[in-house]
Formats: sequence, structure tokens, C-alpha cells
Amino acid sequence: MLFAGSWRTTMAKVFADAGSDVTIHARRPEVVAEINVRHQNARYLPDVVLPDRLRATVDPVEALAGARHGVLSIPAPGLRMSR
Repeated sequence: MLFAGSWRTTMAKVFADAGSDVTIHARRPEVVAEINVRHQNARYLPDVVLPDRLRATVDPVEALAGARHGVLSIPAPGLRMSR
């Protein structure tokens, strides 16, 4: 997963809860530390405990290294449809 906003963190949790090892990329080191140490992303999901299978990194290459699958997770309001 690239970026650690609310929707991407939620989707990463869903995949980790289903048994997958998930690495999420976050731009800010303090978010990475919070996810890896406290198992939280308090800014976006303040009352949610993230599973141990979910880890974070500031390096997008590391986040995708060895991945068998990549998931593009965009909340529907983020998509613009043109006519």
C-alpha cells in the first residue's frame, strides 16, 4: 500500500486481518514509528489497533519489495468521473 491515509490504512488492516503480511508506505517518519511501535495511526483511525502483520516504511520501494500483489485503494469521492 502506498500512503497511510485513513482509507489506505483501513484497507491495509482488512488485508492483514485476513492473514496477509502488509507493508504500508507513509511519508512521515513519525507515522511509520506510530504504526510499527504502537500499532496505531491515531490521526486517521484514533481508536483502531492495527494488527502485527501490518508494518510501515518511509521508503516506497521497500513497501513494494517482494510484493506478490499491489492494491490501488482510492476512496470513491477521490475519483472524478468525466462525461
